[in-house]
Amino acid sequence: MQPIGAIPVSKLMRAKRTMLLQDLMEAPEIIVDPETDQEVVAHAFQKYHLISAPVVDRSGRLTGMITVDDIVRVIQDENEEDLLALAGVRDASTADSVWASVKSRLPWLVINLVTALIASFLISKFQGSIEKIVALAVMMPMVASMGGNAGTQTVAVAVRALAARELTPGNSGRIILREVITGLVNGAVFAILLSSVALFWFQSVLLSVTIALAILLNLSVAGLAGILIPLTLKRLGQDPAVSSGVLVTFVTDMVGFVAFLGLATLIIL
Repeated sequence: MQPIGAIPVSKLMRAKRTMLLQDLMEAPEIIVDPETDQEVVAHAFQKYHLISAPVVDRSGRLTGMITVDDIVRVIQDENEEDLLALAGVRDASTADSVWASVKSRLPWLVINLVTALIASFLISKFQGSIEKIVALAVMMPMVASMGGNAGTQTVAVAVRALAARELTPGNSGRIILREVITGLVNGAVFAILLSSVALFWFQSVLLSVTIALAILLNLSVAGLAGILIPLTLKRLGQDPAVSSGVLVTFVTDMVGFVAFLGLATLIIL
């Protein structure tokens, strides 16, 4: 059976008895192939405000129908999957066994451990600076933490925009620029706040200037990395929700530690 058109129920109910079906018939907004990804179909339903869509195979035969109820379930499943992926967990359930939970979470914890070891190695290169100025050890976590949080926020926005087809190669330049400017503005705000805290706490103008510059740089990089990394992973055919968070945190940690300790070595010592 090959589909030739569709008639909305509301239009059919309002039609006169003398009207022919061919006069009421409309071409469907979309025709779904059985092999089409469910995310693509869900996006089409959102874009065209559809209630239903025919499923037609390659030979032109009608094989079924997708309704908005089906799409609601798909969207719920995809949102849950993306949320778990951002936390580095797949197919998690409270009913899972301990071993299943361990297998699901262990890989990304190992990756986090590796990135933490790299960060520790870089910090060790500035051991002399930290020994001379203990305040560096006090303020250093703030720089890295602010960058990580800012990067995670940008990743969440980017992953959602990619899933909703709002972030495309055509508008990526504008969105990248917006996120970098957002990072600069946030960086300027927190640079003023944290430099004031450092000045009040340690009575050091040079330390205050150092942490201001490091925060400004790290939050700017966080905005850039938070949008570029998901985009790059998407173009490479990878799921950006799975590994973007870990990679962005790694980048902001590296930039935060190196910028703060490096600037401190140049400016203060």
